[in-house]
Amino acid sequence: MLKKKPYIEERKTVTEEQLLGRVETLKSIGMTESQIQRDAQVRHFKGKIRQAKHQLAGILELESQIARKKEIKAEKLAAPKVAPPKKRHAQDPVKKKAKREKQIAPAAED
Repeated sequence: MLKKKPYIEERKTVTEEQLLGRVETLKSIGMTESQIQRDAQVRHFKGKIRQAKHQLAGILELESQIARKKEIKAEKLAAPKVAPPKKRHAQDPVKKKAKREKQIAPAAED
């Protein structure tokens, strides 16, 4: 969508110029403001302008999201890496020896 931005802006400006030309033509004919607003071509041009504005708003939203993502990525890269602590289940050697003796004792009785 970002590649379309200049084309949409150009279409919007051309349509605005066409709208102004049509309104001037209708005024020179002698139509009232309410009649001009009801003219099919005027409504068509206004719809095209409204559509272009909506598309540009979507593009601006995407640009802001991309900028936010870049900032977050830069922050993550700049932050020092913290290695997660390794989980060790090392028991106290005394407890480990006592546990082993308990396992060996029943085996020795058999």
